[in-house]
Amino acid sequence: MGRRKTNLRTHSKSLTLERASSQDADEVRDQETHEASTQDVQPAVRVTRGASKYLDVWDLPDDEEIELSLNSLHQPVDDGARTFTGFLGTIARKPHMCPIRYLNWKNMPEEFKEECWRVVERKYSVPVNPIAYEALKAFTLQKIGKAWRDYKSRMKKRHYIPHSRNKTRVKNNPPKGCIPEDWDILVDHWYTDDAVIQSEKNKDRRSKQDELHTAGSCSYAVHAAKKAKTDGQPVERAVLYQVLHTRKDGTAVNPVVKAKMDKMKELLEISSNQLQSSDTSGSIAWSPDDVFAKVMGKERKGRIRGVGFGPTPSGRSSKSVVTDIEIHSSQARDNEVAQLKASLATMEEKLAGFDEMKQKLSQFEEMEQRMEQRMARIIQQISPQCNQDVPLAEHSPSLPKSSAASYQPSSL
Repeated sequence: MGRRKTNLRTHSKSLTLERASSQDADEVRDQETHEASTQDVQPAVRVTRGASKYLDVWDLPDDEEIELSLNSLHQPVDDGARTFTGFLGTIARKPHMCPIRYLNWKNMPEEFKEECWRVVERKYSVPVNPIAYEALKAFTLQKIGKAWRDYKSRMKKRHYIPHSRNKTRVKNNPPKGCIPEDWDILVDHWYTDDAVIQSEKNKDRRSKQDELHTAGSCSYAVHAAKKAKTDGQPVERAVLYQVLHTRKDGTAVNPVVKAKMDKMKELLEISSNQLQSSDTSGSIAWSPDDVFAKVMGKERKGRIRGVGFGPTPSGRSSKSVVTDIEIHSSQARDNEVAQLKASLATMEEKLAGFDEMKQKLSQFEEMEQRMEQRMARIIQQISPQCNQDVPLAEHSPSLPKSSAASYQPSSL
């Protein structure tokens, strides 16, 4: 019996903001009253709701599954995408599913990753197509890996105290729900010389970044799908870059970004620089020499800038826009070529057998001709001897007549 599809209801953003504003106002009034009554006491620390647990997904019955909309590059889009990525974050925080004792996601054993994927399969409707299935699986594990790294980064920000003399103190203050043995391994790593040096380098690199986006918690694919639905045409990453680096008042996030946006707008006005694509599923159109690449520079290995998680540049160096339609067309052509090659090989085998049969038939005909010629020569040799040994009747000598035969009685 198949599993039933279900759609989880999402809270209205305006309602959430209204409740948050009301809660903030109440807290401010309580804080002012408290400060007026007790001037020598520190104001209470604001209590936040904490991390989302997505219990509605975890508590979903086994006979139901959540429908997940994907674009042509197999990235989650529409309203369910945010819930999906948030649910993956809860998986990354499970200490028994994604242990923090491993220092790198690549070092995470495959059995843990497979268990994470099995949980997703039980909750969500995954595609049946093998290509889409593997693409969504790779996207999911990649997202869980990022959420796992972000989770450890937040723990370090809250608990880490510089200098090795504080290591014991940090170990004795583990986060809630953390496995003590795993926490000790992670803290020991934080205080190693290599980790300290790498942390300083990362801080320096982060301070030099000036391209801060305004996408919020939604992915690039979600923003692209919304814009494609609004405009009724595909979205290339140069256009999406301008959308995701502009503030609500219409200004760029900083002068550096504004200069790049102006250059992209100038290049996009030339029709030959615009990508030709018919994909409106939310996939971000790109090519190695598009307007985005001309302004931002060539792509590097590993991932494609400006398209979000999922797509990779490996094996895709053509100048055309990489879309799922073209991928499937290429695969269909490859399959057709493979079938033609197989048919050609079969025909060649049959032709080879036919040639062999024809050669044997030719040999048989030659043998038959030789036998006929030999028989003709034999007959020619035999015919004279037969003529000599057996004379014909007209040449045979006349037999002598007997006396009795020659006697004739006289007439009476």
